[in-house]
This record gives sequence, structure tokens and C-alpha cells, in this order.
Amino acid sequence: MKRYAVCCVFALIVLNSACVSVSRSEKSPYNHWHYTFTVLLDPEKLNDSPQLDIALSLLYMEYPAEQAEYLNDVLYSTSSFDVYKDRIIQEQRKKYRSSLSEVTEPSIRKNMAGFNWRYAETVNIKSPGQGLILERDFDVYSGGPHGLYTKRYYVIDMDDCKLLKIDDFFSDYQRDKRIRDIVYFELGKYSGLESGQKLSEGIFFSDEPELTFNFFVTSEGLGLHWDPYQIAPYSQGNIEVIVPWQVIRPLMLVGGIQLLTKFGIYLFV
Repeated sequence: MKRYAVCCVFALIVLNSACVSVSRSEKSPYNHWHYTFTVLLDPEKLNDSPQLDIALSLLYMEYPAEQAEYLNDVLYSTSSFDVYKDRIIQEQRKKYRSSLSEVTEPSIRKNMAGFNWRYAETVNIKSPGQGLILERDFDVYSGGPHGLYTKRYYVIDMDDCKLLKIDDFFSDYQRDKRIRDIVYFELGKYSGLESGQKLSEGIFFSDEPELTFNFFVTSEGLGLHWDPYQIAPYSQGNIEVIVPWQVIRPLMLVGGIQLLTKFGIYLFV
């Protein structure tokens, strides 16, 4: 168990040095906390064991108190970062060891790259301000031919401590055919299709893929994100399009247009 214990201590040292490096003189309410952690599949095989590598680089808000408590709860379901970190490590360690517990032959474990798993999670600010946009990335490998990379966006009204949904901007986003036609047009351009071509003639599984609720906003337009496998093969990676405001604006709620001002986006002008 000695190597296992050393790995744990190393993770804490990395964290402490990272925290010290953040200058409080900058008066930023945000801080990044970094953890690395290694779980051995065979703790008794100190130098001869497959392993699970866990890496966390997560955003943590320190103040103002009310907003910090709200944001940290949205991201981690707790205001205590250590609670979240410990939960992730415990969950991933249990999943790793229980999933591979039936494979007991050390020589097989050593020779199979699929036994070296990873879990990486990162949270970054995409757009700061009272209208806050965060992006959360996961890079996970748990056996098989490849890992899986996914992303989630958070669009947050920090004034009212509210996580915004796409339904805050549109009355019937999922079923409005006009919205679907606009999004499908952008997907067609993304795939390099000519006008009139079906989406399935490009990279997509279907002519009418499901609209995503994973969105963000920019000065150029409404950003929509799909992870691998959602609407296209893994080889196409993440798919992201920007729907111009001038095209989608007539279908937006007045309240949704007003919400955009919190992000420095003014469509009334």
C-alpha cells in the first residue's frame, strides 16, 4: 500500500502549491483548484499495476458569499470543494476496481492498455460578468477502443442567482419548426452541404436530429453544442454551431432578449 499512500500525498502537495500561486491582490472572486490522484488496480503490486489517473482542475468561487454559495452548489452540489473532490475520487475508484475485479490474472492486466483508465474534469470561465458562462469538460477513458470527451455549458444570471435554460429565451424551442429549420440550416453549413441536401447526406445520423439544450450565448449568436455520438459518429467529435441573432431574434421571447443584456448583448439596438 506504500505507493498508493504516496500518490495521495502528492495530490495534496500539488493542490496546496496551486492555491498559494493565486494572488489575492488581483481580488478575483474565482480560483482554480487542481488535484491529481492515482488509484492502483493492484495496490500490492507497487510497480506492476494498471492504474486509474484522476485529474481535476475546477473553478471555485470565494465571494460574494451568497453568489459563491449558489455557484458552487450548482457546479458541485455542495459549497465544500473538498466534499466534491472526495466524492469523485471515491466514485471513480469504486467503479474502476469493481469493473475489473473479475480479471484477476496480473499478467493479463499488465499487458492490456484498456486497464489504464483516466478521469479528467475541468471547469473554465468562457465569459465573465454578472451574466456568467462556464464550460465544463470531461475526458474519460474506461476501456474500449477510445475515450469519450464531453462538454457542458452553464449560462448563469449571477444577479438573480439563476441557472438559465434555453426555454428562458424561447417559448417552444424543441417543437417550433421554424427554430428547427434555422438550426438544421446551420448544421448543413457545418457539414459542408449544399442548399437542399438532406443532413443525412453529410455527417449526421438523421435528417432531423434532436435539438440540443446544451447552449451558450455570444455577441454573434446562440451557440449550440452536441457531444460525440449525439447526432453524428464519434469520429466527428464535438459539434458546435452559432445561430446568428438576426436570424433567430424574431422567434425569441421579449424576456429572453432582455436577459441577453446581462451578457453585454443588446438586440434592441
